[in-house]
Amino acid sequence: MKKRLTLAACLPVVLAAPAALAQASTGASSSILDALFTPGNIGIGLGIVAGAVGLFAGGTWLTTRRKRIVATVAFHAFHVVEDFAAMDEEENALDKVAKGLEVADSWLKANGWRPLKPWEQEAVKLEFASIHGAQKADVKVRAEALELALGAIGSTAALGPVATAAVAAVPSMPRG
Repeated sequence: MKKRLTLAACLPVVLAAPAALAQASTGASSSILDALFTPGNIGIGLGIVAGAVGLFAGGTWLTTRRKRIVATVAFHAFHVVEDFAAMDEEENALDKVAKGLEVADSWLKANGWRPLKPWEQEAVKLEFASIHGAQKADVKVRAEALELALGAIGSTAALGPVATAAVAAVPSMPRG
């Protein structure tokens, strides 16, 4: 919000600069610089600068790519932390999210990216919670399916001798 207010306050000054320079330069052009600093050339230069700043400040291509990289780093950092926790049970008491953020930051720095900013750290924490929740839900669903399958197998195995005895007790009719 502060950036928008600052930019809004600076915009009239930037737009009024070519007109002010045109009024200040009276008389014949005495040098090459006076010829270059015409109101039209100044406006073109300011337009190029403003376009470049707008491209980098408000461009979605950079943020979209950064979002994908942060999501990928969060996914891999989660699995790295889980693997290390599975190998060493004593370190399992450490905060996995903090360790994951450390792993993500070190990977980003090693590959030439800037470290995670606070809102990106919050996104990584949410990604960790999401992956952890999905894993827990998958384990629960598999356990319920296994229990249901074993229950069905157990009930047919338990009813097997009773069912065969009931079938054997039925008198058979002679054929013919």
